Amino acid sequence: MSKHQLEHILQCHPIARTDISRGCNTDLFTRDGAKIVDFEAGTWAAALGHSHPRINSIIIGQIEKIMHTHYKLTSDMAEDLAINLVELLNWKDGKAIFLSSGSEAVELGMRLARLVSRGDKMLTFQSSYLSAYPSTSFPRQENAWVQVDHQQCNGCRKTECSSCSVLSELDFAGIAAFIFEPGNSGGRVLLQPNKLVKFLAREVKKQGGLIVANEVTTGLGRTGKWFGYNHYDLEPDIVTLGKALGNGYPISAVVIKKAVASSVESSNFVYAQSHQNDPLGCAIANEVIAIIKEKNLIKRTSEVGAFFLRQLNMLQQECPIIKEVRGRGLMIALELTISDVTENVFEKMLAKGYFIGTAPAANLLRFYPALTVSKKDILGVCKALKEVLGSHRVLTGKT
Repeated sequence: MSKHQLEHILQCHPIARTDISRGCNTDLFTRDGAKIVDFEAGTWAAALGHSHPRINSIIIGQIEKIMHTHYKLTSDMAEDLAINLVELLNWKDGKAIFLSSGSEAVELGMRLARLVSRGDKMLTFQSSYLSAYPSTSFPRQENAWVQVDHQQCNGCRKTECSSCSVLSELDFAGIAAFIFEPGNSGGRVLLQPNKLVKFLAREVKKQGGLIVANEVTTGLGRTGKWFGYNHYDLEPDIVTLGKALGNGYPISAVVIKKAVASSVESSNFVYAQSHQNDPLGCAIANEVIAIIKEKNLIKRTSEVGAFFLRQLNMLQQECPIIKEVRGRGLMIALELTISDVTENVFEKMLAKGYFIGTAPAANLLRFYPALTVSKKDILGVCKALKEVLGSHRVLTGKT
């Protein structure tokens, strides 16, 4: 498979292959020329596909000018990107700051919410993945977080969440912000009920808290709308972005409404780091937004995502091993009925030339392809899935 065995790379997670040498749109190629269709878009970040020619051109052109500056020296690219994002959010005005990772963006968004609202706790959904930092990752500190298990609300027929005995026990006093991740939940695609989201947002706002939309994964078209929160009756005060913003290049953003930004600036809040508002990342992100607009990829994602879901729902009728298919746009998960087989499925799909995501603890297969994925590749991955999932002998050891 590879002439290198990664003896000098710290092993923090399983590595399936070590011989990927190049990529083109949704295709990855090994050193010996074998093709693998990428249904994870890198780590959900290459939303326009790998090695996009226009993004490559922007990178080359900007590197020849300048790629990095001191945080006290900024560029027009940063201002242009801030304007682009504020306009996409349909805010009359607002401000933004650009960092390197989604985790950084969420962490800063939380700090700003605490600063402005002066609350000391955060509200979020129990299943939501927020960042890689200890302050937000699992398990969360009980004294710092109020967590809601939205899955117990699935199928609830109450018209008002305020009449729910479980939710009525929540104490919203002292909550700085509702950190809302719209449906990704660490790649499990757990879609929260609209009425529950609306109720929690309303109660937090009543107590002076803010709404922070964590759009690191769901932003810029992944769900078939510009932002994941667009599927809900919700208006955030702060939006955090990452992943697709740089099409794989590490740039993230915290976008803030004007009133919140004014409050932050009047408090003399100081935040400075090495790659803040770097021109290269901002130039790339501006081009990413331009391409999504020009190619009408938001509408395309909605349509192609619906096509993918239909194919998987038909597959479910033929494969009893599939328990549930769920998704929104090109953020799709397939839950299996049999435990301890997802890695087996992953390996067999990779052998057939398809790289898919897995969440073994949840018996889940995951599909977060580039927004440019073709229907041909979708039909191809579904055909391969049918062959693998239909082989009960291979998956369960039964003959």
